Amino acid sequence: MVRIFKDDGTKIIGGIIASTIEQIKFLGPIGEEVLRKFNIKEINKEKFYPRIIRGNIHEIILDRYGEKTLYYLGVEQFNSIASESVFREAFKSKKYNLENFRTKSIEFKNKSIINQKRIIRKRFLDIITEIYAAKGAIIAKNDKISTSYKFISEDSVLLTITNAVFENHDEFNRGSLLNFFNKYIGDHWQIKAYFLKEKAEYRRGLSKNIFKFQFSIKKNIESLKLVHLQFRSDARDEFLKSILEKSEKQRILAMEQSKKIKKFSKEISKYIPAQIQEGLFKGNDTGIQTKRKKLTIFFSDIKNFTDTSEKLQPEDLTKYLNEYFSEMTKIALEYGATIDKYIGDAVMLFFGDPKSSGEREDARSCVEMSLKMQDRMIILREKWKNQGFYNPFQIRIGINTGYCNVGNFGSSQRLTYTIIGGEVNVAARLEAAAEADGILMSYETYAHVQDIIEVEEKPSVKMKGINREIKVFSVLSRKNKKNLFNAEINLVKGKKQKNIDSKDEIEKLKKMILIIKKDLKILTKKISDK
Repeated sequence: MVRIFKDDGTKIIGGIIASTIEQIKFLGPIGEEVLRKFNIKEINKEKFYPRIIRGNIHEIILDRYGEKTLYYLGVEQFNSIASESVFREAFKSKKYNLENFRTKSIEFKNKSIINQKRIIRKRFLDIITEIYAAKGAIIAKNDKISTSYKFISEDSVLLTITNAVFENHDEFNRGSLLNFFNKYIGDHWQIKAYFLKEKAEYRRGLSKNIFKFQFSIKKNIESLKLVHLQFRSDARDEFLKSILEKSEKQRILAMEQSKKIKKFSKEISKYIPAQIQEGLFKGNDTGIQTKRKKLTIFFSDIKNFTDTSEKLQPEDLTKYLNEYFSEMTKIALEYGATIDKYIGDAVMLFFGDPKSSGEREDARSCVEMSLKMQDRMIILREKWKNQGFYNPFQIRIGINTGYCNVGNFGSSQRLTYTIIGGEVNVAARLEAAAEADGILMSYETYAHVQDIIEVEEKPSVKMKGINREIKVFSVLSRKNKKNLFNAEINLVKGKKQKNIDSKDEIEKLKKMILIIKKDLKILTKKISDK
């Protein structure tokens, strides 16, 4: 987790922050993001800024890309031509500087080669301590930057650096120091540096890092330029490897999160309409908003549900009811219905929002769905009877097409996506008036489906709140069911010749026989009524 540092009064020169931002441009707009948090549009290199600006930049880099990225930034901190010229000019008047620390030979008299190299190394350590303790770049209240070193053996040194680098950002200092050593004495020495965390101090204003430097003499003198280039190349390779590893971890994490989101999405879809759930995950607005739209509304319930449920054990009731809702919901989703709600044993659906295929196609989809539901109920009733459910559920359906208010209703704390209006009440009244296994629809729906269904017109009714007289039609059957059945029979016969044991086709045949039985029952009733 990214820490947010608080301003402790320590300031650093703008040139350091500008250099840091320039260094990390290839990682994205991290620097610009941090500057925006401080309401800074552009860095003035001559002006001082809170050290927490660079600290927050380093913390983001550490969190996103790992400590090897911080190490690499430290390595490259002073490798620009501008930085080197500043150091050379600043220490030109010193007894030992970056130009002469290797060539001045006053101390070399009667010294072995190895000791001469150690003298040169000590001179360089003196220069390093002055470079990192130079004034004018950091201003700290009640504290000051400093650098010092102490030999703990002939080729082992403790180097202490107190500067504006935050806790856990020590790799930046380690990379910066190692870069200097390899750049100026790496031809003679193999150099390793270890951060001594137990000796570190993190004060208000500055931090003290202590590094143990271990030097090993090289058997063969190497090209200083090539050594430095190789050192930088190795640091860059480690940095890129770290980026790739982090990216792979992020990819794996993203995949895991995606799986969790999909699972979560699947769970949510059980409670809200699938179309709305899809919109939510796409980031669509979910505020209180409604619109007026022409929809086809569907209501269904179970005939005599109260009486039936009292005759069943609670466990059996739950089992049959859940299977009923599952089967009906599956069909509803197959036809693109928006599931509004379940009210006890009743189901409320509608077509036309948030997705619509047009007024006519929405109505046709609703009717086709209703017919399939009733067909499926025939199969389920046979199944339930075989399981001991003597009077299995029979459903009645009401359908109406008309203008409704649709959208998110409620408050800022809780919303319900639903429809309201007089046309909704019409569909509900039609459902209540329908017979068991029957479907009643208004003329507004029938007008769109009259070519696909056989109906019987019922007496018109008047409803409270509706200005027009509602013309009512009872669905008898599909117009093309006979042809559909013959096609099924021929298909089954053809396949039986190839595979007599085809269970799927036998089930289809049984289903069609049950549907025909239902139609015969309706036709018989119609004849007796006349």
